[in-house]
Amino acid sequence: MSSFSRFGRQRGVAYFWALLMVLLITLGLGKLLEDVARSSQRSREAELLYTGNLYRDAIRQYWQSTPIGAKPYPEKLDDLLRDPRYPVIRRYLRRLYPDPITGQAFMPIPAPDGGVMGVRSTSLRKPIKVAGFKTNQMALATARSYQQWEFSYAP
Repeated sequence: MSSFSRFGRQRGVAYFWALLMVLLITLGLGKLLEDVARSSQRSREAELLYTGNLYRDAIRQYWQSTPIGAKPYPEKLDDLLRDPRYPVIRRYLRRLYPDPITGQAFMPIPAPDGGVMGVRSTSLRKPIKVAGFKTNQMALATARSYQQWEFSYAP
């Protein structure tokens, strides 16, 4: 009978080690999924910076090519696709790009005299990036949400 009880104890130890291995694998997978989510958010942040700068540059080009007597800012973002002030087609953007964080359209930033002077995200998520911005984007470092990341042109 003593040999039977010895095998019973060994089975309990094997069960304990199996449970411990399952626990460690679960913790490892949880950490891996967290890292993947953070990496995905960083990638969307970089895309948001790129896309926001495309809008800022398009609005700057629109403003700089304004004929005398016309409003300097586009009335709506669609005007960046085809400038209504000229009889020939002038494009400042190929298409209206969605916000990479939300997948929806950007929120336009109204200009003081009418029109659109920039765009911003509609997301209230907290940004990961808080440093390492370009000189003209230093205000983004203090933003508490992506909604405060504004991409506007003001001469």
